[in-house]
Amino acid sequence: MNIFKQFYKSIYSPRDIASFRLQGKGKTILYLILLTLLASIPTLYYLSSGINEGVKSLSNTLEEDSLSFSIKDNELKSNAKEPTIINKDDLTIIIDSTGTYEESNISTSGNTVALLQKQFIIVASGQSQTFEYSSFGNVNITKEDITTSLDAFDSMLPILITILAVVYFVILLISKVIEAFVFAVLGSLFARTMRRSLTYGQLWRITVYSITLPTLFFVIMDAIQTTVPNGMLLNWVVTLFMLFLSIKEVPIKKQPEENIQ
Repeated sequence: MNIFKQFYKSIYSPRDIASFRLQGKGKTILYLILLTLLASIPTLYYLSSGINEGVKSLSNTLEEDSLSFSIKDNELKSNAKEPTIINKDDLTIIIDSTGTYEESNISTSGNTVALLQKQFIIVASGQSQTFEYSSFGNVNITKEDITTSLDAFDSMLPILITILAVVYFVILLISKVIEAFVFAVLGSLFARTMRRSLTYGQLWRITVYSITLPTLFFVIMDAIQTTVPNGMLLNWVVTLFMLFLSIKEVPIKKQPEENIQ
């Protein structure tokens, strides 16, 4: 059975999931990688589009806005006595040299670009990226320099977004591997309770396919940008339910009968 047919079957058929326990480990690893890739698509799409729009909007806003500021000795400086907040389309731009805003104060519910006292923050699709001014060396630039730099930075965005995408994918893949490990351990308890003779490797294969349904559900929710209340709990419940049903479909090994003389 090819991997795409396995994906389709794993959405609704515990019996087919149980049969996948006998396949090679390599195919299961490939399936987990493809499942992770699918799970990352909505977030990466909205993240990349949000960063692109944020940089362009910030550049246009700085050219139009009369506020003067500079970054000197790795710190944002201006004559403003309170933060400047600009709402433009679906983007919020914050310029704060007073120290009123910190990273923890920046909401992740919308698209935001924040120039703060010690760092700047880009928030897109619920994902926050923070860059300390000090990480760029001893920064001494004016507003005009930033506007010029943003135009140059715009051409580097594809490289930056690619790096962020790879890092995000690797982190998500590691979390999926850990998730599969934990559920496989819990699956061993199900197997003992139901007297199914399964090795850890077989349980791990069943687990990987059992997370297909909740993964697909959250991909759809992410694609339509809908927050699911108690999402982690729902993920656990659905995965454990599919895992339980799949293990139940594994035949019980018959014990050899002893000859009675």
